[in-house]
Amino acid sequence: MIENLNCIKEDDLLEWTTGDSKLWFSMSFLDYAMVDSTRQLVFVLSEPKPLPTVLTIFNAQGEKLFLSEPPEGAFFYYLTFNLSREVVVVCSFPAKQNGWHDWFYSWDMKRNTLSRSGPAY
Repeated sequence: MIENLNCIKEDDLLEWTTGDSKLWFSMSFLDYAMVDSTRQLVFVLSEPKPLPTVLTIFNAQGEKLFLSEPPEGAFFYYLTFNLSREVVVVCSFPAKQNGWHDWFYSWDMKRNTLSRSGPAY
């Protein structure tokens, strides 16, 4: 179980505990991190320009499972929860896409890809 997630932006340091282990990661230009307790994952946004441009997903043991740039023409905006209590990332597009600037994207673990799941409002 992932506990005590700490995102120290000034030091580009991400840390958490799982079981008896404490994990530390140095991540360039760390922006924000959130625990997905449902799937036991850590979602991390980094490299803001000015909005984050990299999404990294780790499992509880610190193994990097996914590394991605935002969808074409978008920026990662923020992390939040969907109705299933899974972490999703909101992507922001400068030009509206089907009437919306901001969209929820979820990580499909089986296909190892981000999938647009609906407008963020």
